[in-house]
Amino acid sequence: MKKKAKSQHIKFHGFHILYYAVLTLFAICVVLPFFWLVMTSLDHFDSYSLPFPPRLLPQEPSLFNYEMALKNVPILSYLLNTFILVILCVLLDVVVATLSGFCISKGRFPGRRFVLLFILSNMMVPFEIKLMPIYNIIKDIGLSNNFFGVILPGVMTNAMFIFFIKQFCDNLPSDLYEAGVIDGASKFRIYAQIFLPLMGPVVATLVVLDVVNVWNDLLWPMIVLTDVDLSTIQLGLVRYNT
Repeated sequence: MKKKAKSQHIKFHGFHILYYAVLTLFAICVVLPFFWLVMTSLDHFDSYSLPFPPRLLPQEPSLFNYEMALKNVPILSYLLNTFILVILCVLLDVVVATLSGFCISKGRFPGRRFVLLFILSNMMVPFEIKLMPIYNIIKDIGLSNNFFGVILPGVMTNAMFIFFIKQFCDNLPSDLYEAGVIDGASKFRIYAQIFLPLMGPVVATLVVLDVVNVWNDLLWPMIVLTDVDLSTIQLGLVRYNT
């Protein structure tokens, strides 16, 4: 009996070793490119071509590349523009998505299902197809070369976030809403004081997704922001490389 238990313990222990070995291998595969990227940026090169074979550690550690980047490219201005865009976009997305999702989930008004279907149908149309009509609208209302010209189309067409909030609110007990109504709270107060605090986990997820999406966005800012001083980090780097 003891031998059998010992054999099972060895097998279980061996499985754990293999499990963590595989996890470690995956972690190395994920971290290594970022490590190599940082180390390469700290190496001093006489030209822009990388050495072959590539080396993992810099032979001549230097901040020369960063000094040249700050000297030749207004990267701090690009970063500031990007941070402003990210903050404004995330705030508006959270407000619009939480309000819309809450109203569609807990509201009782005619055509509620049609409104949800109309919002979700927006996800079926690629942004590239809607690009020219949206740009013409932005241009006609005078929002070209303006951060709000970049932000508003994304906020108004962000069906995925609204759908996430709606599904989350559907899973919350209706007793919460009814208790607020019985206590005489307005619909906005029920939203702000009861449901919004409970939306913390899903809102945090949406914020992360939105930050990554806005930070990496290139096509729409390139069309709307023709003024170089308003360039985001992605747009500025593309313009510098070309």
